[in-house]
Amino acid sequence: MSAMFWSLTLLYALGFGGAFVVLVLAGQLVARDALLHDYPPAIQQRYGPQSARGRRVARWTSAGTALLLVATPLLGMLSLAHHTGAVPGFWDGFVFGTVLFATLTAADLVIIDWWLFCTPRSRLFVLPGTEGMPEYTDRAFHLRVLVPAPVPWPLLAIPGYGLAVGGAAALAGVLL
Repeated sequence: MSAMFWSLTLLYALGFGGAFVVLVLAGQLVARDALLHDYPPAIQQRYGPQSARGRRVARWTSAGTALLLVATPLLGMLSLAHHTGAVPGFWDGFVFGTVLFATLTAADLVIIDWWLFCTPRSRLFVLPGTEGMPEYTDRAFHLRVLVPAPVPWPLLAIPGYGLAVGGAAALAGVLL
């Protein structure tokens, strides 16, 4: 894989991770309880049921994330084909998708969960009535969600997404 491939892959991965973080933050600005289902159980219990607005925003941010998951590899593979003059194959798509999803996972864990959620400097992630709860600083909770026992399915989704993107790239190569 060429230097052009790696530079485009890293550019798209950083853009993808950044767009995801912006999408989550925008959702939190509109409804602070949009991510309630991702909060530790004690915080969920104390806060109570999610608001109707929070449910709507959660659906919109989920739809935005799904759009990112489809559009980013499509645009990336088209960009790669344009810059290299060759149709990307399975391995190009696999590596591209794996790097994208690994970046998304890292951005979610490190930026959103550990930095913004666990070290609350703003009220963006602190739900009314739950201020000062020790669960807000529990970094291990977020790691356990990412690597649950006995099967770390969120980590397995990283190469799984790579397989999907690689398969789509291979199929496009056959059809083109």
